[in-house]
Amino acid sequence: MRQNQRLLLAFLLTLWIAVVAPMGIQAQSGNQSDVTGPNPLEIVPRGESDGTPTSAVDNTSVQVDRSTYETQLQQASLSQAIQLQEEYQALQFCNYLKLTRCGQVPTLEQVVQLLSQIARTTETKAALIYVSSQGTQLETLTVFPTQATASGKSLTPAAIAAATQRVSMPRLSREEVVQVARQWRRTVTRQGQGRDQLLAPAQQLYDWIIAPIAEELARREIDVLVFSLDSGLRLLPLAAMHDGQQFLIEQYAVTTVPSFGLADLQYADIRQQSILAMGASQFANDKDLPGVELEIQTIAQPPWDSTVFLNEAFTVNNFLQASQQDSFGIIHLATHGVFQSGSLDNSYLEFSDRRVTLSQFGEMATQLQWTTQEGPFVELLVLSACRTAVGNEEAELGFAGLAVKLGIKSALASLWRVSDVGTVALMAEYYLQLTDTPIKAEALRQAQLKMLRGEVRMTGETIQLSNGEQLPLPSALQSRDEQFLAHPYFWASFVLIGNWN
Repeated sequence: MRQNQRLLLAFLLTLWIAVVAPMGIQAQSGNQSDVTGPNPLEIVPRGESDGTPTSAVDNTSVQVDRSTYETQLQQASLSQAIQLQEEYQALQFCNYLKLTRCGQVPTLEQVVQLLSQIARTTETKAALIYVSSQGTQLETLTVFPTQATASGKSLTPAAIAAATQRVSMPRLSREEVVQVARQWRRTVTRQGQGRDQLLAPAQQLYDWIIAPIAEELARREIDVLVFSLDSGLRLLPLAAMHDGQQFLIEQYAVTTVPSFGLADLQYADIRQQSILAMGASQFANDKDLPGVELEIQTIAQPPWDSTVFLNEAFTVNNFLQASQQDSFGIIHLATHGVFQSGSLDNSYLEFSDRRVTLSQFGEMATQLQWTTQEGPFVELLVLSACRTAVGNEEAELGFAGLAVKLGIKSALASLWRVSDVGTVALMAEYYLQLTDTPIKAEALRQAQLKMLRGEVRMTGETIQLSNGEQLPLPSALQSRDEQFLAHPYFWASFVLIGNWN
């Protein structure tokens, strides 16, 4: 056996002994669908089929030597590198989120097979892009769906190789990449920045991450880019990367996953789901959100079947009771969500009666059986007024791991707190697009494009949607001037995490 293979196996064995073995591997007998068949990715942290979660294992003391990991990754074959990436990401998220278990990671063949199954079912082709920013180089590993074999049949080594692409950029340090990423984020969140200041870092990141695979993405007619990002890059507004002519969102729907194995990729038509819509416009310990009532009232309209709790009714008890009485496929919370460094107790959501930490929200999800095999499946959790600490890995893990922690399929949340007008506009347009485009990532793309192209805008006293509907703004948000929402500050903040279908 070659030296690099021995090193890789030794590294994976170390991870197994330290993290996976103590948790145990559990079959995902309940995590199945007609689309994918039995899910081969046993890492999704749902509990036992009898509703009793396995006991949590605190592995926060387990650390991986980053330089050793990078050396292993550079020496590994492509298939080994994919599994190493999955193992490393799972370790990070499972440790920080204190997940009840982490099982087997997917093989490269399983990733290709599932991407291919999803493409056949949804008629939407997604490419999975791992981005690893290492000490001395930037590396991307891209996996494409294939039509080489029928569903359920093994792929040949040649078919697997043809469905992958590896790009390494030597002499591009992690420090340099993270510095540009932070500069870009700062410029996007400032509306007053000039076009050159805004686009320079956006184009640089595009040149590093997308340009080397752009030709292959086009040749394969890819529709959705699914990113699994390294630490320091998980809070990027990826949709606003720019090729010098157009934003990335003008070519592709964009979404993120903590890792492929940590995403629940069952498909369900979201138009068949009911909505629990809750929120408050005033807060004792935080800034008011004067657009919340309009936001909730707008999304809770036919054809959606909705239950609404506003202001003083937006309580933890009402949330729990409503969720226990009905199986809502969509939960929309128009409130402050804050992701900060440190423990899960430092990140929280504001209800009208009290603050709920991310750790407590996880306990509520367990109580509601979201994390069990036979509990209700929440297709989408929407948090429309989040803000996340930049430059901190723990805050990144809390935000990017939200769907995994709560046992839900997808989360749509904002990287920074957008203006109330911008939030109402995007949320109203998003639900409008979902009725015609029941692919969550594509519906988000269409809503973002409508804002970018001026089809959704503020007319002074109203918000105009792409179908011509006028939403009357509360007096606190009205203006004498028409306001376009084309700047990425308004639309690039919103990120879909997890299942993109």
